[in-house]
Amino acid sequence: MTASNSLWDMTLAGFRDAIESRSTPGCGAAAAASAGLGLALVLKGLRITRGKQDDAPDTMQRAIERADALLTRLGDYADEDVNAFEAYLAAVRLPHDDEVQGERRERAIARAAERANAVPLGAARACREGLALSVEALALTDANLQSDTRAGALMLHSGLSALLLGVDANLASLDDDDEREALARARDGLQDAADRCRDDLLRQDAR
Repeated sequence: MTASNSLWDMTLAGFRDAIESRSTPGCGAAAAASAGLGLALVLKGLRITRGKQDDAPDTMQRAIERADALLTRLGDYADEDVNAFEAYLAAVRLPHDDEVQGERRERAIARAAERANAVPLGAARACREGLALSVEALALTDANLQSDTRAGALMLHSGLSALLLGVDANLASLDDDDEREALARARDGLQDAADRCRDDLLRQDAR
């Protein structure tokens, strides 16, 4: 999406209504946006804690900077998910009345499908980084704000899991066995890493 029609220029109600009434935004955009809101909760804990400290550690500033960059990436992925799916729909609608048109359409579909496959995987990687950061942020955040950190981390985990459902759907459409296996390995690695981060946070909560 361009800056003028980014999802982030919509009202929250408008975004919700668009999800339930239009082909886009879809599950990838919703998952990336939800994960971004979770990361914002993690950031809130860090920022408010830093504001209360006269001499905040360098690790806190670095964590905030990393979280800010991830927040931008997740926002971009939400928009890119919409763009990728709209490009795929446009490719499918291309004329294919003769051989030349048919070949042009197939190439456009292949390019659009590759783009659509890359988006949920990239967004899930950003979620995984956000989860790892959440584990670090918990130790830096005031105790009365740690519930926000944990809630944000769980939103990142659920966003990642939802994004990987999109990857699962794309796996079935791949004809190349090697490509399908590589994507499946990447997908499983991301889920395993996310589950470990979630479990680390829950263990800290138990203590």
